[in-house]
Amino acid sequence: MSDPSLFASPLARQAARNLHTVEWLSGNNIWRSDWFCRQYFWSTRRMMARTPDEAAAWLPALAFAVSREKYPAVLAEFARWTLPEPLPPEALPWRDRLIQVWEQYRPATAWEKNIRLAALVRLDRRAERLPEWLREARRALDLGWYNRHLRLAALAGWRPRPGDAPPHGDKAEAAQAWVRFWEERYRTPCSEVDGLIAAAALLHLAEAGWLPSGPSPERLREEFRQRVQQLLFSYHEQSVLRMVLSSVPADASAPERRQQDIREWLKLTHENVQWEKREAVWDMLAAWQREGILERCGISLVPDLARALKWEQHGEVLLAMAGYVPRLAEVSTRPEAARAVVAHWETRSRDDYWEFSLAAWVARWNLRRAGGLTAEEQGRFGADYVDGVKFEPAATALLTLAQITPPGTFPLATWAGRLSDQGDGHRLAAHLAIHGWLVEVMEGASGEWRVASGSSRLATRQYGQFPELPLRLAITRRQVRQALRRAGQEGAGNRPVAPFVNLPPEVWPDFRRLHEIETALAAGQMPSPDAGAGNRPIPRTVPARLPETQPRTAPPGITDRTTGRTTGSEPPARHPFPEAGRHE
Repeated sequence: MSDPSLFASPLARQAARNLHTVEWLSGNNIWRSDWFCRQYFWSTRRMMARTPDEAAAWLPALAFAVSREKYPAVLAEFARWTLPEPLPPEALPWRDRLIQVWEQYRPATAWEKNIRLAALVRLDRRAERLPEWLREARRALDLGWYNRHLRLAALAGWRPRPGDAPPHGDKAEAAQAWVRFWEERYRTPCSEVDGLIAAAALLHLAEAGWLPSGPSPERLREEFRQRVQQLLFSYHEQSVLRMVLSSVPADASAPERRQQDIREWLKLTHENVQWEKREAVWDMLAAWQREGILERCGISLVPDLARALKWEQHGEVLLAMAGYVPRLAEVSTRPEAARAVVAHWETRSRDDYWEFSLAAWVARWNLRRAGGLTAEEQGRFGADYVDGVKFEPAATALLTLAQITPPGTFPLATWAGRLSDQGDGHRLAAHLAIHGWLVEVMEGASGEWRVASGSSRLATRQYGQFPELPLRLAITRRQVRQALRRAGQEGAGNRPVAPFVNLPPEVWPDFRRLHEIETALAAGQMPSPDAGAGNRPIPRTVPARLPETQPRTAPPGITDRTTGRTTGSEPPARHPFPEAGRHE
């Protein structure tokens, strides 16, 4: 019987790499003990450019991470992730498993319950869940103002699925009660924030055609924006603002009206506006850009981005701005503004302040992924990357660099030098980068060959296709052993992982596990738990993320099913991934 992993789709292979990376990280003591590191790993991961397929490929990894996470700030990052519409059929079981993990999560605080609800109402948009959401909304009215706002903001993010008409028959009563609840909050809000939340909830219902006799979507959208503009949000209400704005889709009306709506939102990114609003609005606009909405209505925010970068000094706002990835058409039609954006991000990436450098590297990577850099800028990207690996003092910024594939040859010796750093986070970043490079060398050199496949027929075929493979793997083996010696993880002896490959035995379990995950996903199943994880030394060598096999000028990636083009990509007690019920 043939190995399913030999016929795995690019989506399944990328999902396997992402899940394997997060599995490895969760087995690392540094990762488990540093919630700050985890939070910024996931926030930067969320802002890095993703095609719809790349976003879907993170679903298994997200499900695993949610099942292991206990810190609310990190859970909040998971709840902010958005999914492409429609999901590829191959990814539907992965989404169902993510829903199941959130269902099984037992919140210890009201904040954690709010986060759990925010994730579930966005992931599971079936009208059958409305009675449950309505009960939670009514209970929220008895809470104190802070938890009431958060609970209602989480529930207001529910939107009917595309094409879902208002239910009829027995199901109609719950849907009508849901509409009445928000109409009452809209007409007689307990506070201005309650009114804002109700306007967002009704906007979702109006745009789906569930308010035939209520306010129009245009009126609700304008009122919602005006409320955001007029309200002064406290630090504690920042999460409310993020929740409601991230749930609001772009105007679906005529392009002229949509352009006006976007221009009005842009006014809330100006210097005299509260930074919490600037961050939430840039995050929303960047999400619309990734969905292609701005391009379809002929709007480019590159000049606005260039102007804002001159004065913006808040790290969270900069990270939201880094998620805005100009399209090639924007770069070519506005070359001066595009070059100014690149120059600003280059300067910020060399800044000593960690939030500036972290956001700037996310932005530079996104620009490179989008093809928005000239040859000269690409050269500076590579040189600055190596300098950053050598000298970056902040562990969070270094962890961002570890998720980036540099142009040219992978600087293995430079990364290996960081393995001896005193800072735990710096060593974790170095391990992450090196192991990712190692996995791509193995997979890239052998094409269809999969590590630990044990198939001599496959090995023979691939050996014939790649006559240079023995030399490349021999070089890799020497480099890997040198890196392992630097990490104090050198073992005794060499034995083959596959018939023609010698690798240090320390890396065998990781490659075998990657193969197990890929085989399960390729067969349409969820991988079983890693039975050998508890017997491995921690930290293990380093995890899998797609690095370099040889000098390259374009970023790595998987094929976007919507365009056919290949674009770049990257990616603790209940993991078993049992088969989950479909949520269709």
